[in-house]
Amino acid sequence: MSAQWEYTVEVLGGALRGARPEELTEFLNLAAAEGWEPHNIFLRSSNGSQLMVILRRAAQTRSRERKRGWP
Repeated sequence: MSAQWEYTVEVLGGALRGARPEELTEFLNLAAAEGWEPHNIFLRSSNGSQLMVILRRAAQTRSRERKRGWP
């Protein structure tokens, strides 16, 4: 039986300022505390100012609500 996943997508950074390394670190640590793991991270805009972060966690974690502590 293969694992079932739930996914969420977050965008970090803005049109004029990219995501800072410490911002990404804090975001990933907060998400990990809720059971999320990074699945993919890539540049969203042509100038590289935004990061799109795709997170996943095992579907057994039934709580679809996230704590609003992350960006």
